[in-house]
Amino acid sequence: MLHQRLQPSTPYAALIFDCDGTLVDTAAANESAWRTALAGWQVDLDPAWYQARTGLSADRLLAELETETGAELDYQAVRAAALDAYQWLIPTVTPHQTVSAVAEAHRGRVPMAVASGGARQAVEETLRVTGLRPLFDAVVTRDDVRYGKPAPDVYLLAARHLGVAPHACVAYEDTDEGVASALAAGMTVIDVRPSLRQERPPSLR
Repeated sequence: MLHQRLQPSTPYAALIFDCDGTLVDTAAANESAWRTALAGWQVDLDPAWYQARTGLSADRLLAELETETGAELDYQAVRAAALDAYQWLIPTVTPHQTVSAVAEAHRGRVPMAVASGGARQAVEETLRVTGLRPLFDAVVTRDDVRYGKPAPDVYLLAARHLGVAPHACVAYEDTDEGVASALAAGMTVIDVRPSLRQERPPSLR
């Protein structure tokens, strides 16, 4: 049975999901990948600092990290190193059953897409490994747009690929930046964080 608060309110014509942290639990893998990549620049990634910024695009994350630490980073090289490290960790990621169940329940009923702030290579492989890729008619990533979240670009492009007006879409998100992105696109937004907290065992809260 689907969580009541994750049920989209009618009328709606399409559903659009963030990937990392919403459809799939990639938190530990992503943090480990960034930590590995940044070690090459002698930067120690603080877990609390990183976890407060998981909704940022890679370049915005690195820009804030430069400001915080004074390090001078080669953004392209750090991103590439993080992506390479993440590829080895993809087998450890799992779907968030609470949210992925919504997509499963709507399969074949309405168009659905993924709108992610991540790199296409990582997002596509994550969806493939977790078995979720066949659920979606389109996948839009940070690689496909000029501006990442919290700009609305990924959500607007996802709606365009589905052939649905943005205001007729319901978006599922797990970060403040993602929520802001979908709202700026004119979509109804469901914040999955309260439901995901219920999904975790009490000892992990």
